[in-house]
Amino acid sequence: MNIVSVITGMTIMGVAAPQIANMSIQPFVAQKRALNFGVAEAAAVTFAAKNEGATSLSSTPSLCDAPDPLSDGAYSITCTEGTGTPYVQTVSRSFRLQQCDDNDGNNGHGNSGGHDCSNPGNGGFVKDLRVFDFPPPPGFTGHQCLITDNWGLDTDAFDREKNKWKGKSCTPNAAWHNAFYLASDPNAWMYDINKHNGWGEHPDY
Repeated sequence: MNIVSVITGMTIMGVAAPQIANMSIQPFVAQKRALNFGVAEAAAVTFAAKNEGATSLSSTPSLCDAPDPLSDGAYSITCTEGTGTPYVQTVSRSFRLQQCDDNDGNNGHGNSGGHDCSNPGNGGFVKDLRVFDFPPPPGFTGHQCLITDNWGLDTDAFDREKNKWKGKSCTPNAAWHNAFYLASDPNAWMYDINKHNGWGEHPDY
């Protein structure tokens, strides 16, 4: 072997050595990244599954960023494992909270059509308060309801199909005057008007 062959061989080895060394550790790198991906995915999938259809978000895992709101109650959760290392892996999963069709606040009157996240039930009494078949309107106009208006429920202000108000209702007779209010029977009310207009708790409520 002459000097030229030796030098040529050494040159080739010098160039190839780093590449060979890099190839030799690739299985370890792939294994480490796969492990981190599995941890991040498990955290994201578990959180998404736990919150899918829930009424509120649960606490965010330590591996994850705060859920990112999308639209229509949908969120995205991003979890990361291996931060600060060359093997960092990030996984995102989406989920959707339960939507409230009829959220009239926690008034104790149960659901009044669709799903009402704010109230617990739809029959009998809830927390010793009455349950009505219809939700109270967002307000009253200055017009008194006719008998045929049925407390405004049979007017354009109320959507029978969705069981939701589209605007203010005409004022039913029981809510027209304090004397009418006190003389009315809460069992005959179509929706809750208790304490309406600052008239206080109805004695028979």
